[in-house]
Amino acid sequence: MKTIEIKKYEHRYHQQFKEISLEWLHGYELYEKADADLLADPQKYIGAGGLIFLAHYKQKVVGTVSLIPTKKDTFEIMKLGVFEGYKGLGIGRKLMQVCIDICKEKKVHLITLETSSKLKNAIQLYEKLGFLHVKITDSYYESADVKMVLNLKQ
Repeated sequence: MKTIEIKKYEHRYHQQFKEISLEWLHGYELYEKADADLLADPQKYIGAGGLIFLAHYKQKVVGTVSLIPTKKDTFEIMKLGVFEGYKGLGIGRKLMQVCIDICKEKKVHLITLETSSKLKNAIQLYEKLGFLHVKITDSYYESADVKMVLNLKQ
């Protein structure tokens, strides 16, 4: 089996980045106007200190995740997705681990994420990685009914 390579976003992969996210957003009926900003202009988020990673498998982009700073010591995970047909290969876990490792290197104290209870497999992955459920007080996304955090502060 060929290895999965995780690489930083490059603009030449913008279409694949969008397609991966739109596949699951539409598939679970979760797409909303708030999603359009990151999908249309990822460079805006990268310019503000964000990172986007793409999973490459057999020279095809098959997964993505975004890591966006929200405060000095807090980052948010956004748009974790893997194309259908490539799930079950550990790609989502690998993408998440890259984000966690980078946050540790940057001495980030907290990683947050918001998701939908419809995304049961993703929630199970987050739980296995040590994320804990917390109450949502306000959300950028209408469809987000689950908030989780990973405290990295030692």
